[in-house]
Parts: sequence; structure tokens; C-alpha cells
Amino acid sequence: MAKKTGKILGMSKHAFAALVAVVAVAGAVVAGVVLTQQPAVEDWFDSNASQGQFEGKSKEEIQAALNEQVAKGMMNISIAAVIVFPDGASEGEARIENIAANPMDQKVTITLKDGDETVYESGAIAPDQHIQNIKLSKDLAPGDYAAVATFTGYDRETHKQTGQAAAEITLRIEG
Repeated sequence: MAKKTGKILGMSKHAFAALVAVVAVAGAVVAGVVLTQQPAVEDWFDSNASQGQFEGKSKEEIQAALNEQVAKGMMNISIAAVIVFPDGASEGEARIENIAANPMDQKVTITLKDGDETVYESGAIAPDQHIQNIKLSKDLAPGDYAAVATFTGYDRETHKQTGQAAAEITLRIEG
């Protein structure tokens, strides 16, 4: 009769269980490393891709295509550098303009630099439209206020935001 010793492959059951656990963890780590590796650079790029633009394009055609892409992303902004208000409840001449060459609608928000409080918001302004005078949403005390006019561009068809540009301005409340 064989004698029961409680050993597997000459090790105690506890030592054998620990060995199995270590081997299982090591296998999981190796599998994780293999499965999460980034593809090699040579596997990332298409082997049929060639450097440069399409063959047969002239330098003028390439430049025209680049200029078109730049023009689509450009947004011109126009606003008075100092907007003067006779008092905090009156209109001031802001001269906000969305020039005809802009390919997008614009909305303008004026925010005080000290405290980030919004004091003016326009509705959408189409290209070749302007807002001559504005009235602030808050009656400000006399003085000069540093502010930021943020122009947000929107696609003319979808009304999705396309970009932003900002200008530092001064709001002058005279009396």
C-alpha cells in the first residue's frame, strides 16, 4: 500500500498551490503585455503610401487647395477697441461686424476680465451684417472696465460651433 504523505511532486500541498498561483499570475501578465502592445511602426503605415501630394498636381494647384483649407478655418473679427457708454444703462457704439468674407455666422459675448462676468451676448450675426450699438445686461458704475469680446463661429447650415477668437476691449462708462 502507498503511504499518503500529503505531497504533490515532492512538495507540500500549500507549496504546490503557491507555485500554481505564481505560474497563473505570470501567464496573465505575459498575455496582457502581448495583447496591449502597440503595432510596430512598419505595421502602422500603409506600404503603398508615397510621400508628398498627388503626382501631376502643379505647385499652383497644391497652393490653391491649401489656401482654400486655410480660408475655411479663418474667422475675421471686428469690434471697437473702446466702447463708450454715457452711463451704465445707456447704449454704446460697439461697431461689431461679421465681414462678408467670413464663411460662418458669429455670436459675440463680452465678459469682464475682473470676475469673468458676462455683460453682453448677441444673437447670431450673418456674414455682411453688423451691430452698431449695444446695451449691457448690467448697469455698471462709472469707470473703465477691461473686458474680452469672444466671437464664436457657427456653421451656416448646421449651426454647430466651428471656432472662437477673442479681442481685449475696454468698456468706458462716463457717468
